[in-house]
Amino acid sequence: MTEPDELWRKLWSTRAYKGFVTVNRDTYLEADGSVSEWDVIAGPDSAAVLAFTEGGSDVVLFEQFRVGPGRTLLELPGGYVNSGEAPRAAAQRELKEETGYESSAVYYAGSEWWSANSSRRKHLAIAAEARLVGDPSWDVSEAGFVRLLPSDELFDFLMSGELTDAGLACRGLLKFAVSTQEDAGLAKLQATVRGLLPGY
Repeated sequence: MTEPDELWRKLWSTRAYKGFVTVNRDTYLEADGSVSEWDVIAGPDSAAVLAFTEGGSDVVLFEQFRVGPGRTLLELPGGYVNSGEAPRAAAQRELKEETGYESSAVYYAGSEWWSANSSRRKHLAIAAEARLVGDPSWDVSEAGFVRLLPSDELFDFLMSGELTDAGLACRGLLKFAVSTQEDAGLAKLQATVRGLLPGY
């Protein structure tokens, strides 16, 4: 039986646009012999962090303007993974840069595809015992407000559809809840997350 990947063959790829995002135009030979062109969003992976404060009582979020929706959204802290940087380290860096919080107890919750027409992946880390250590250090065109959301309101917030990484966060929380991780620094938070999951 022919595998789905074998039904498509990439003939070539050209750069269609390079700005804040990069778009490649990939040309494929399909199984029926036709040739089709597809716009593919390329570029670096991203990493987000779901950071719980000491005792797991609150989640650290970053409120900022988002150009796609054209309005301010309450989001997970996150950003691009730098070249040669591990996603877990990128999530920790973004947490500190965007919010001024840091945590040494961090669980890497894996990654998922950014979208069906992208070669990028988005990664998630879950941080325990996050504490404020200084002021944020924002990049150019980055500004907003650091907000704390009570953890018992987290799932209603994720289900609201009013943030861009809700699916990533839900998948990561489930993975964390069922994991057999043995980091003592994460054990209390894991119990808290299990208590937050509906029907767990």
